[in-house]
Amino acid sequence: MSTDRPHSGKTGWLFRLRHFFFIFAYLWLLLSVYTLHNTLVLSDWGLLAHLGAATLKALVFAKFVLIGEHLKLGSRAEHLPLIWPILIKSALFSVVLIGFNLAEEALLHWLRPRHAAGVDTMDLSSLPAILSLTVMIFVALIPFFGIKELGRVIGEDGMFDLFFRKRLRGASTFSTGKD
Repeated sequence: MSTDRPHSGKTGWLFRLRHFFFIFAYLWLLLSVYTLHNTLVLSDWGLLAHLGAATLKALVFAKFVLIGEHLKLGSRAEHLPLIWPILIKSALFSVVLIGFNLAEEALLHWLRPRHAAGVDTMDLSSLPAILSLTVMIFVALIPFFGIKELGRVIGEDGMFDLFFRKRLRGASTFSTGKD
């Protein structure tokens, strides 16, 4: 089953919704853990408000990931060994997400200059802060694209079987190529 072109109609709509939810759930989990960490480390006890902001940001980021996928960002590396499309897509999408995060902060600062400093944002006014966040996003996207690329190679059914079906002990699902 190919994940490139979903069927049209109701099946295609459900496929796209499930795909969006998967992306959103992964990003929400990452942003929520990051928010929890900041709340505990910075002794800022407004966790629920921060989690709401993390949820909105995950929704927006998921939409930008879908746009990047639609534009086939990083697809030229798909013929290379699996590690390369994973790393290339993680790098490209981390740059896209940090770019949109910077645009969001600039827009907030422009709309509400006094309030923008207290909003649920990281200080991205310095190059080291931007690079640090970009590296964090890059590393966080590696497992995401690892699973997506593995699914692209072995198919959705193969991924489902690999993760959710019981395998015989000692039995290998895949050949090693040394047959």
